[in-house]
Amino acid sequence: MEKLKEDYISIDTRLEYMEAIAVKYVPDVDIDPATGERYVCGTTALPLFIRRYNQNELYGNFTYEDYIANEDIQNTLKGLGVDIDKFWFLLLFIFDYTCGTCLDGMKATGIGIEQLIKFAKAIADNHKEINQFGVIFKKPITVSVKIEGKHQIVIDNANAIGYLATTIANNLKEIEEHPWMQSQQVSISTHAEEKESVQIWLFYKMFNDFFNLEPYNKQFNVRQKKGSTISLSKTLLISRLIYFTKLSKHSKFSDDEDVLKGYIKQYKDKRIDTANSIYF
Repeated sequence: MEKLKEDYISIDTRLEYMEAIAVKYVPDVDIDPATGERYVCGTTALPLFIRRYNQNELYGNFTYEDYIANEDIQNTLKGLGVDIDKFWFLLLFIFDYTCGTCLDGMKATGIGIEQLIKFAKAIADNHKEINQFGVIFKKPITVSVKIEGKHQIVIDNANAIGYLATTIANNLKEIEEHPWMQSQQVSISTHAEEKESVQIWLFYKMFNDFFNLEPYNKQFNVRQKKGSTISLSKTLLISRLIYFTKLSKHSKFSDDEDVLKGYIKQYKDKRIDTANSIYF
């Protein structure tokens, strides 16, 4: 296919599906000066993807011609009413994104607010009572701060630890709204990877998220016609895409969705601990 125009105002219509999922995974966030509230205003992934596509830098060893020639995939897409070319660019982006996260990722910390909540909850769960001397815990508790190259600081005063947890709990709403608390910190120089099975799960999740976006959740919600042998299962479609893109060489992915369902169940509550090295 021809190169994409590097026009980010009048965007190539073939990027419609790609842009929709990119807004979810790589949002461009701004702050309303009047209210101070954060809002999503598109995606930062578009120029990166277009440039990588035009310069043949995308991950993946599969072609548009092979994609068009794959009858199972094409029949399902046509049966669902999916635009073939728009879906091709969606496939390219999702595959590239999963590689940037799982094969060539960057080490990332947990999200700030979640770590603070876990910290406060662990202390609260160990709380026994409060008496005239202060806080009493069920079991001995300490809080440690370790700075690389320096000695470790240990807080073992129960009242100090209790006060830390109480301060977090009492100010949770304000802390949660702070932009620093909603993102991971990334170590750009530290390479990190996820297992192949995690990449397969992320690949599935991104496609599943796409099919659940409006208006596609209604637009592509098509029931199989009576007597038709063409599968309209989106899970089977994604499973076949996994085999087509060579994310897995296991032919069962092409035959049915049972193997993929095993991955979905295994990683149901998975949190990916790497940051994407391409789209960030």
